[in-house]
Amino acid sequence: MAPAPARILAYADGACEGNPGPGGWGVVIVGPFEPMEFSGSDPQTTNNRMELTAAIEALRHLKPGAHVTLRSDSQYLVNTMNLGWRRNKNHDLWKALDAEVAKRDVRFEWVQGHAGDPLNETADRLAREAAALARGRRAGAAVSRAAGAGRAAASAGPVLEMVDVAESAAVAAALRPLLDANEELARCAACGGAFVAANGARYCTRAPCQLAARRASR
Repeated sequence: MAPAPARILAYADGACEGNPGPGGWGVVIVGPFEPMEFSGSDPQTTNNRMELTAAIEALRHLKPGAHVTLRSDSQYLVNTMNLGWRRNKNHDLWKALDAEVAKRDVRFEWVQGHAGDPLNETADRLAREAAALARGRRAGAAVSRAAGAGRAAASAGPVLEMVDVAESAAVAAALRPLLDANEELARCAACGGAFVAANGARYCTRAPCQLAARRASR
């Protein structure tokens, strides 16, 4: 009898300053590879949306078919997935999460926040740092608008595709120290590819993704 596949452990956490307000998400993934850490932000969001986004991003960084235990301190997330809580809001993110779960064997587990679990604490730190960066970007944008200056569009293109987990982690780890203060590793909202995002950009520079970005802004 073949042994059961090893389960990958993913911690996902979200944070928001103001709720609604600037928010961030953080993910820590451990398994038969080097541990991975990812984070991202949104200039105007809610805590629940960041919790959902963290879970979505955690799964998107793993291959279809992976066996995953996803841990979160969000009862909103875990009880909705495990107990069928009513989905009254954030239907776009629930749809995206369902799609990612359908591709993998996923177990959702609730963990108590700020209770000494080191991986949960790391995911929380990543989320809070990302939210703080989003707050700073929003404040900087307000100052620029007051001075009559336009915000520059992100010019960096996609740098990697999340196909092989270990390879992606190595590229991300090597690239992260080289990023400028206004840059972060992000995932394109249209194609899902990872790219270097400047000034909070959500779409990479591929033509179809820029078409989606412009349609979304109209």
